[in-house]
Amino acid sequence: MRLSSKQKKIMQDNIKLSLAEDDTKNDITSKLISTKKIATAKIIFKESSILFGTFWVDEVFKRIDPALKIKWKSKDGDFINKGQTVCVISGKAKSILIAERTALNYLQTLSAVSTYVKKYINKIKNKNITLLHTRKTIPGLRYALSAACVEMGCIPHRLNLSESILIKENHLKMIDDLNKFIIKAKKAKKFIIIETKNLRDLEILDKLNVDRILLDNFSIKNLKNALKVVKNTPIEISGNITLKNIKQYALQGVSFISIGSLTKNIKAVDISLLLQ
Repeated sequence: MRLSSKQKKIMQDNIKLSLAEDDTKNDITSKLISTKKIATAKIIFKESSILFGTFWVDEVFKRIDPALKIKWKSKDGDFINKGQTVCVISGKAKSILIAERTALNYLQTLSAVSTYVKKYINKIKNKNITLLHTRKTIPGLRYALSAACVEMGCIPHRLNLSESILIKENHLKMIDDLNKFIIKAKKAKKFIIIETKNLRDLEILDKLNVDRILLDNFSIKNLKNALKVVKNTPIEISGNITLKNIKQYALQGVSFISIGSLTKNIKAVDISLLLQ
């Protein structure tokens, strides 16, 4: 996993907050265990899943005790079978116990996202379509959740408000002259996406020379009609697209499919840490 310096800093700050949230410096149970007690622990997947989150696990344990030794038997992106051991940690027992829950919280969440994304990727047979995740994320975990998506080939629609100009339904209600607004927007020299929920505006939008048109909550019938109308602008679709119907939406002419549930409807993977 490649991280920019900004991403790494954000993730490290998040890990620091997570450890503070668990008040790891005052674990009254682990404090009762002798520092001389040395143990080995295994992280075991209790259900089949894709592994993702090794960076976070490493950071959590190292922040608690830099002397802990961590050995991964699998790497991010690997498919893990039920009952498989992915990691072995050795060192002071109390250090392992203090870090256990925070480390597993990251691993179970991020592995779940990668697994969910992979299911969508496998359903899209049209390789000209790029799957996108959105900003519908757990507060504070956006960059981590994005990394879990990117590992599977699902890139951000946009990571934050500064990355691109997205003109949505509520923005349009506040715009008196769309042409003038687009001219003004282009001065920012940012990627411009404009959303529509109906067919009637498509010909106008296609002539605005924006970077992408987002068709939100279109039926299959209306999507097919839209693809006949739009000639000049890449098409992104979103809204009510699920594992059950994504094959129907992955039509020739669609360039992007964005799905909010990838980073908000998360069912954590069942993972345990067991001391030996």
